[in-house]
Amino acid sequence: MMLADLLRFAGGAVSLIGLGLVMGFSPTLIAVALRILTQVQRPDRLIAGMLVGLALGSTALLLVLQFIDPRTLEAALRNEVEGVLVRRSVDLVFGTLFVLAAVVMGVRLRRPRRPVRARLPRSAGMQRPWQMIVVGASNTVIGVSGLATVYVAARLVRGISTDDPIRVLAYAVFLVATVSPYVLLTWAWQRLPRAAHRITTVFHRLATMDRRPWEFGIVLVIGLILLGLGVWGSPRPA
Repeated sequence: MMLADLLRFAGGAVSLIGLGLVMGFSPTLIAVALRILTQVQRPDRLIAGMLVGLALGSTALLLVLQFIDPRTLEAALRNEVEGVLVRRSVDLVFGTLFVLAAVVMGVRLRRPRRPVRARLPRSAGMQRPWQMIVVGASNTVIGVSGLATVYVAARLVRGISTDDPIRVLAYAVFLVATVSPYVLLTWAWQRLPRAAHRITTVFHRLATMDRRPWEFGIVLVIGLILLGLGVWGSPRPA
C-alpha cells in the first residue's frame, strides 16, 4: 500500500469510526443492554447475540445499498457521460428522500417523546441469544438515520480503495466502532465493579435522552450533502 493509499485509508477509517459510533448508539439497545446486565447472571451470551444482530443488520443494509450505489450503477455503463448522470441522479434521489424524511422527523419533534422501554422475553426466553440477534438486527434496519448512516459508510468504503480486501478491512473498522460501546459497557460491568456504576449511570442517561433532534440533524445534513454532490459533484469518472 503506497503512502497516498495509506493516508486515504487512514482518513476514511477515522470517518468510519465516527459513523460506526453514530450507528451503534441507540437508546433502545442501551436500555436492553442495561437490563440484561442487571437481571441476567450470565449476560455475555445475550449481549453477544445482540451485537451479532447489530452487525448483521448493518451488513444487510450495506449489501442492499451496493446495488443502488452510484459507482455500482456507473460501472454497469460504459459511456462516461451516462455514468456521471447515473451517479448524480442517485445522489439527487437519495438526497431528496433524506431531506423529506428530515422534514417529517422535524414535524414529529413537536410531539411528546415516548419513553424508551427495554423489551426482553421473560423467563427462559431471556436465555436465548437468537432472540437478541433479532432485537439487534431489527433495531438496526428500522429507522431513517440508520439507513442514511450506512449509505454514507458504504460510499466511504467504496471510495477508500478498489481492492476488496481493503474494503472489507475498512468495513470491519466501521463494525468495530458500531459495537464498541456495548463491549466497553459489558467489560466494565464484569471487570471494573467500581467504575461500572459510573459508566452505567452515563449509559442510563444516554438511554433516556431524546435522540430525535440528533437523528433529525444527521438525516438532514446527509441529505443536503448528497444534494450538493448531485448538483455540484465533479463530472470526473470515479
